[in-house]
Amino acid sequence: MLAEKAQGCMTGFCCAPGLTRQDIADILSVLPSGLASHMPIVAMGGQHASQPDRLILASESLLHLCGAKNLAGLFRFLSGGEGGCSQRLNDVAANLGLDAAPVIETLHFCIGEATRTITFLCRRTGAGRAPPLFAAAVLDVFDRREEATSPAARAEPPTSPRAVGHGNESIAPGSPTTALRPSRPGAGSSRESLEKELARQKAEFRELSAILDTAMDGIAVLDSQGLILSLNRSGEALFGYDQNEVAGEPFTSLIAPESRALANAYFEGLKSQGAASLLNRGREVIGLARQGGTIPVFMTLGRIGTSAGGGEQRMVRFCALLRDLTHWKKVERELEEARKDAERASALKSDFLARISHEIRTPLNAILGFAEVMLDERFGLIGNQRYKDYLGDIHASGTLVMSLVNDLLDLSKIEAGKMDFAFASIDANRIVSECVSIMQPQASRERVVLRLSLSPALPNILADERSLRQIVLNLLSNAVKFNQPGGQVIVATALADAGSAVIRIRDTGVGMSESGIGVAFEPFRRLATARPSRGTGLGLPLTKALAEANHASLTIKSKEHEGTLVEVVFPPARILAE
Repeated sequence: MLAEKAQGCMTGFCCAPGLTRQDIADILSVLPSGLASHMPIVAMGGQHASQPDRLILASESLLHLCGAKNLAGLFRFLSGGEGGCSQRLNDVAANLGLDAAPVIETLHFCIGEATRTITFLCRRTGAGRAPPLFAAAVLDVFDRREEATSPAARAEPPTSPRAVGHGNESIAPGSPTTALRPSRPGAGSSRESLEKELARQKAEFRELSAILDTAMDGIAVLDSQGLILSLNRSGEALFGYDQNEVAGEPFTSLIAPESRALANAYFEGLKSQGAASLLNRGREVIGLARQGGTIPVFMTLGRIGTSAGGGEQRMVRFCALLRDLTHWKKVERELEEARKDAERASALKSDFLARISHEIRTPLNAILGFAEVMLDERFGLIGNQRYKDYLGDIHASGTLVMSLVNDLLDLSKIEAGKMDFAFASIDANRIVSECVSIMQPQASRERVVLRLSLSPALPNILADERSLRQIVLNLLSNAVKFNQPGGQVIVATALADAGSAVIRIRDTGVGMSESGIGVAFEPFRRLATARPSRGTGLGLPLTKALAEANHASLTIKSKEHEGTLVEVVFPPARILAE
């Protein structure tokens, strides 16, 4: 067998004179049909199937046997254009016990014809599946050639001639390469398996092409030089070019001049680093449409082919994913404009409140001052109790308006980021104790019991004293205001296990539902309760804003008719070590 003698001969050509099908099979067993290193060369042409313009398949053993360095040299050798090739092959054939003429003629015809057969497969689906089919294709060509030249074939033409297609060509019935009934077992099965595999590859190619064409992003396949090999339909629609118009052009022809340096650097970096992608980080570039306009595009490059080992290579290709950013850029501009409008509106609001507060506070302070003087009767008795009651109402209403103006100013300043805070080391226990003392008279009038529980282990916190005092006073005021006669308010401080400082205010008042808690945090919204009270609806929103400005969190847990628990939590980062 030829395979057994392959160790002493580079290609294993050793058999009795006159090549048989088994000889060809043995030759193929020691000549693995690999792809040449300089793929892709897929253009096949010529006047005869056995005389192609170019070869795309060869093995290293065959190249070595013929003294060729590449496919071009092998083509010249098989075409008789290589000086001394006949003498060299005669010497090799003589050493192997073969006649050189059958070897040259058979290899020339079978390899050339088999190469044509799988050209379409290489062109459409890549070279990865070609080698397993090449041996079957060569044997099939050998069988058809022998069948066509046998006496029986010459005497009786095939009963059911049919044209067999190879790529874009077809072999007419009656030609020497027409598929005939096989005279050897298995001669037809190899052709059938080849046709089935080719049909499967065509169907798979059509399916993959359809998937790529339905993608929303443009997809371009590039060779190792950055030349465009294909462009899907979304890419055609994006840039306005047909695939055939840009095939073979640099991918940077789709990029505006100001972005080409960035795109080239991205591509060269991917090639040199050899990574499938550069941390999935694409590049934002300016695309160039056919009509001359520009398109904001986000481009991501990736490698879709790598070099294979074992002396066999396959082509390295790259994929460019091109996403149209026109819509996102429009949304980004709209958001930026909306942000600027909001900032202008906030600035106008703050300016308006600052101006109106000055205009309101001046006469309001006079009203409150005169009301207090008259209530004290410093210059004599008023005489009528009803007048004193009216003065009390005037003072209370003025105080409410002043509180509203102050809250509006503070809230607008916090929202605009213009509130001045003096952060310092604060003893939270002291602030809470002072606030309870301030609220004690009001609690007594409402017949509500105030209880205080301070943690001696609570360290100082980093906060603004004025705003912290306002937070505690607002929460205590709500706890007393929305309580029942005989109810309780428990104020406590604690150091939590996680290292945070907590101020808790629990009451036994009317409580709130889950939806009511959300309403309470909205400015100017007041809950309908069984215990009416006067207020602006700004107390709780302002308190929450002040807590967040101090890097603390404010949470509320409440149940209707059971009471409310409010917690102000300062994280460990705001706790000062002693």
